[in-house]
Amino acid sequence: MNTDSITILRQILSGRSIPVLSEQLFENQEIETICQELITIRELLLKFSSGDLDDNITIRGAIAGCLKTLQANLRHLTWQVQQVAEGDFAQRVEFMGEFSLAFNSMVVQLEHSLNELKDSEKRLLKLNNDLQDEIHFRKTAEEELKSSEERWNLAVQCSRDGIWDIDLETKEAWYSERFLEMFQYPPEELPKDLRWDLLVHPDDQQEAEFLRKLYTREEHPPPFSVECRVRCRDGNYLWVRIRGMPIKTDNGFPNRFIGVTSDISIQKETETALAHRAMHDNLTGLPNRYLLDDRLHQHIANALRNNTAFIFVMMDLDNFKGVNDTLGHAAGDILLIELGKRISACIRNTDTVARLGGDEFVFVYTCAQDKEITTTEQVMNRLYNSFQTQVNLGGVMYTIRSSMGVSFFPRHATDIASLFERADEALYLAKERGKNTFAVWEPEAKEVAEKVNQETKSGLRPTR
Repeated sequence: MNTDSITILRQILSGRSIPVLSEQLFENQEIETICQELITIRELLLKFSSGDLDDNITIRGAIAGCLKTLQANLRHLTWQVQQVAEGDFAQRVEFMGEFSLAFNSMVVQLEHSLNELKDSEKRLLKLNNDLQDEIHFRKTAEEELKSSEERWNLAVQCSRDGIWDIDLETKEAWYSERFLEMFQYPPEELPKDLRWDLLVHPDDQQEAEFLRKLYTREEHPPPFSVECRVRCRDGNYLWVRIRGMPIKTDNGFPNRFIGVTSDISIQKETETALAHRAMHDNLTGLPNRYLLDDRLHQHIANALRNNTAFIFVMMDLDNFKGVNDTLGHAAGDILLIELGKRISACIRNTDTVARLGGDEFVFVYTCAQDKEITTTEQVMNRLYNSFQTQVNLGGVMYTIRSSMGVSFFPRHATDIASLFERADEALYLAKERGKNTFAVWEPEAKEVAEKVNQETKSGLRPTR
């Protein structure tokens, strides 16, 4: 073998590029054949390394068999890799020594990783479902809140109540439009330090003190309701009902109040009217029997406290039935109204005049003790003088005629029932004396009253 042949063999074995072989390079045919097979093996190995396993191996002998076995194993390994790639982790490699162990370990790790990925996918799926549920819940809650806010806004707009929210720490307050309207304040003119307790009517000081303690946080009451009169921007007072709820802090003291203020002026007017109707005569507007009883208790208490007296007078109209029968009940009503006015004009505002019913009236006149007789004469003179002015009863001029009976407190009686009884007996005495006059109770008056009652029961005398 010459030097050139040896150089070519070294190049083939070292993997370097090989020049084109020619017959002049080799001394015999066997060396040339070996070189050709080596070149073929080298090319096949280069193809196998690049993944091309489709070429047929034409090399004979042991090298050819090994290469065919290697080719078959590599093809089988390629198929197994594809199966693993498709998720079949049952593939195992039982050849090629350490490579088989590494491949099998890789398959196990890939299978474990896949299982972890599947578990993670399940967890992510559950988290996604939980997140979707949370989104749905929040969306529903937001829709309900929006609907609730819309209802609240509509309720505030439709409500006739004024709504407010006061921070007791900062003294900042929010008032609804209706609240401002009730008290006649434009939004820009509402005082920032508005204090209700300073606007309360002087006669409602108990309520004012309660509100003051709320503002100064001296008390922390439960939900409250207060009725009082509050001054408006124009200086007039408005009856309102203030209802509030404290918002308490951790220490138990409220730091905020939320509530409503209602205009109850119509309600108060109605209550006043109903109370007036319950305690006053519908025709004359004078106190009725119920209010008279209360006033008499007050007169008795004042007389005992001040060591004074009062005269108690019962009276009725003479021939009132004849007025109703001849002129009609409308004329009779006019006469009763006019009689009430003239009695009221003859007594003081601190005294009392009442209508018991029909043509029966009562009045009380306060005086000093031991001055009852003098006082009675003075009052009666004024009263009978007022009767001289005639009353126009639908075109008929009529002169009032009335009989009166008088009893004294405490000279004749010290209780209401006895005062009525003595005055009624004196009234019978006045009628026996000719009517259109008065009589002060005396023992004779009782005898006259008993006689009249007996005659009335027996039918000899008509009732008065």
